[in-house]
Amino acid sequence: MLSVIISIYNERFTCEEIIQKVKSVQIETQIIIVDDGSTDGSKEILEIVTGIDLIQHKQNLGKGAAVQSAIPFIKGDYVILQDGDLEYDPDDYKKLLEPLIKGKAEVVFGSRWLGKRNQWTFHYFGNRLITLFSNIINQRWINDMASCYKASPADIFKSLKLKSNGFGLEAEITAKVFRHGYQVLEIPINYKRRTVSEGKKIRFKDGLVAMWSCLRYRFFD
Repeated sequence: MLSVIISIYNERFTCEEIIQKVKSVQIETQIIIVDDGSTDGSKEILEIVTGIDLIQHKQNLGKGAAVQSAIPFIKGDYVILQDGDLEYDPDDYKKLLEPLIKGKAEVVFGSRWLGKRNQWTFHYFGNRLITLFSNIINQRWINDMASCYKASPADIFKSLKLKSNGFGLEAEITAKVFRHGYQVLEIPINYKRRTVSEGKKIRFKDGLVAMWSCLRYRFFD
């Protein structure tokens, strides 16, 4: 079984749709939703959705904190993180899990940029810069450190003992996976970027947090 952890904060226009997309994937799935203190009506929507394990934060604590709250409820053999918007496509779950099931990798990263012709937007440039920094610090080469889609067996995911509360989460996972010497495979995934006006939450300061997290969890934790 696959446990999908979805952190949701003020995603009333997309939260129900992304849950339905996850449900439609032809895999036995446990859906763990963490409402991270939403104030826009997402909370009320999630409370009437069936077929999910719902955890609620009274206030917004951050994506990393939401994922940590979900960990004790994991029942599946494998874990994938999913954002509460529609940027990432759950139809990619099967190809993320396949290398794990066949023993070709211990952790699989989904790359938004691998094998694609990408436009040099500020968003793309920022992600490439953060990934380069991560590669230098971790001394391992990957294409997209900040991608949400990282799949692993549940025991490996739990063993990382995550501490990041905010957007340093991806950098922490990456640093700890490489530090522990797990075999990582990166594969291309579908990605449809939304704009700030559509609810995009990542800001410049989050890039700085990610860089600090690279350093912290590579050398000091």
